Parts: sequence; structure tokens; C-alpha cells
Amino acid sequence: MPPIRIGNYSIVRKLGEGATSNVYLAMRDKSYASVALKQLRKGCQTDLHKAMFTTEVELGSKMHHRNIVHVIDANLNEKSGAYLVMEYINGTPLDRYDHMDTLLPIEKVLSVIEQVADALQYAASLGVVHRDVKPGNLILMPNGIAKLTDFGCAIPTSKMGEVVAGSLAYMSPEQLEGDALDQRADIYALGAVLYRLLTGKHTFEADNQFDARIAILNFPIIPIQTYRQDLPMILVRVIERALHKDITARYQTWEDFIRDFAAAAKAIRESDTDLDINRGFSMNTQKAISYNLSTSRQFSRSGYSRSGFSRSSMPD
Repeated sequence: MPPIRIGNYSIVRKLGEGATSNVYLAMRDKSYASVALKQLRKGCQTDLHKAMFTTEVELGSKMHHRNIVHVIDANLNEKSGAYLVMEYINGTPLDRYDHMDTLLPIEKVLSVIEQVADALQYAASLGVVHRDVKPGNLILMPNGIAKLTDFGCAIPTSKMGEVVAGSLAYMSPEQLEGDALDQRADIYALGAVLYRLLTGKHTFEADNQFDARIAILNFPIIPIQTYRQDLPMILVRVIERALHKDITARYQTWEDFIRDFAAAAKAIRESDTDLDINRGFSMNTQKAISYNLSTSRQFSRSGYSRSGFSRSSMPD
């Protein structure tokens, strides 16, 4: 059961939990304002975790950006566990939309990446590396605004964290190696997020974390066309450069990434091609769709069930 109160806040319900903390929907005394309260769990009251939590409070409270969830209060000396208070965002984490059968329309994906890139550029201008950019830390509100949250792994630029932290599938090679980081690590992570939101797949295939580490450090990413053959090359090139394992060949600044991504997004928005036709379908089904369209047959997306499509409908 969640606690009834934490500090000056009444707990309404539990919203979720991370590796070291619980997050609650809470109301502040007197004002009754709804907030999200994040508290370290009792088993994570170590000096290391407290230090990381303190860094999250310090870095999060100084950032004021429409696409970043703002830290508005904190108490690092609360007896029941240190906590911080953030604005409550009534939206949906994007890990709800990172599987093949739940992918968002490409226009929404483009909009999310544009907003988050702007937020991360702002964070970089303040000397902050997020270190945990992933779909679960991006919240999409009903009005289309995307919010970046959870700076629990954040560190100052060019500093080495006390531990390697983040989410493995979105870590750059240098982050996985425990090197000092800058904005290029977050550029890699956002590239991996873009790849996942467009395909429902990771940039590599691995059966366990050990194999995943080997793949991230040594093997090229699986070409995104393996899953989405309809994507224009102008976008494919942006994704490939953002995910380059050689940090010197990757985008060096957010300005460079945002410029090229904006050009790709503009080309897609001005194109007459419907890139959402193949969204969420297997490659075999995509080929069948292309065949039907190319022969000018009457086509309806609803006629192709992801579970019921037969290979017998494929052209010879």
C-alpha cells in the first residue's frame, strides 16, 4: 500500500516505479495542486543513490523548458526517504507505442522527436547529459506536447558518473564503456528512440544483456529498412548518422542533428506518399501491400489483419 502522506503532500495513488524509487500522484497541502512525487525506496538509501538523487534535484530544478518536466520542490532529509516533486503530466509514456502493433503515425513520431531534440539541446546548453533517453521517459500529452522526464541518471557534461547508468538498449558505446559523456551520447539515444518508434524493434538482436553489450560495442545496427522499407533515404541517413558507433562520425551537436532532421521531416510532410500504410506490418505483408498498390488494385488497410494475413496472398 502507498503511504498516506509524505512531507507536506497527501498521496492519492501510485503512478509507477523505477529502479530505485516510487512515483506517486499527490496533492500539496492548502493549494491542493496535483503533483508527481518521486521518493527513494527504503532499500535504496545508500550514499550513492542519495548522491544521484541530489544531482537529479539540482539539475532538474534549474531547467525551465516547455518540453521538460519541471522539478518544483524537494526534501532530501525526509525521514521516510528523500523525495522530489515534479509537475504532474497527464499523458501517456511512449513505451506504450514502441511495439509493432502499437506504433504511432509517422507525423506524431516526427513531432515528438522535434520537441525532445529541442529539450535536449536546451539541457546541453546548461551542461547536462540526460543519460536515460528512452520511450518510457517521454510523455505524450493529449494536446500533442511531448515532455522529457526523469533526470535520475543525469550528469554534468564531460563528467564521469559514479556508475554506468541508463537503459541498455539506448546506450551509446561510450556510455556503456563508462567514459565521460557529452551531448553526443543523448543524440545516439534519441536516434535509438526514433528507430524504435518507427519499427517497434531495437537496433540490434540479442537474447541476453551480455549479447546486447557485444552488439552495441561491436556490430553495426540492423538497417532500419529491414523493418520499414518505405522510409525515405533522407530520414534513413539521419538515423544512421545519429547511431554511428564512432563518436567522431556521429552528429557532433544538437544544432546539426536538428537541422538535418528538420529537412527530412519537411520532405516527408510535403510528400504525397503515405508512409503509414506499412506501419506495424511485417516485411512480407509490406511487400504484399506494395504489390497490391502497384497493380492499382482496390486496397484497404483493414483487409490486412496482422494476425490473419496469409502468405498465399503474396505475389509469386
